[in-house]
Amino acid sequence: MTPRKIIGYALIALGFLLIILLGYGVIEPFGDVSEARDMGGVLTAIAPSLLIPLAIFIVGVALARGGRRR
Repeated sequence: MTPRKIIGYALIALGFLLIILLGYGVIEPFGDVSEARDMGGVLTAIAPSLLIPLAIFIVGVALARGGRRR
């Protein structure tokens, strides 16, 4: 197993962990959810908190998957 794949799997696990911690309320969202008046405001406030772990997960999948196949 190459270091690239190991880092990829670690990033996948980190992405899952961050989403789980956000779901259980261990980590607070970056935005101010308490002032949101509708569902759009809640989604706008939570978006950065969810997109960062999603980006980490996607990078991990790209690294674990490997390079381009020819």
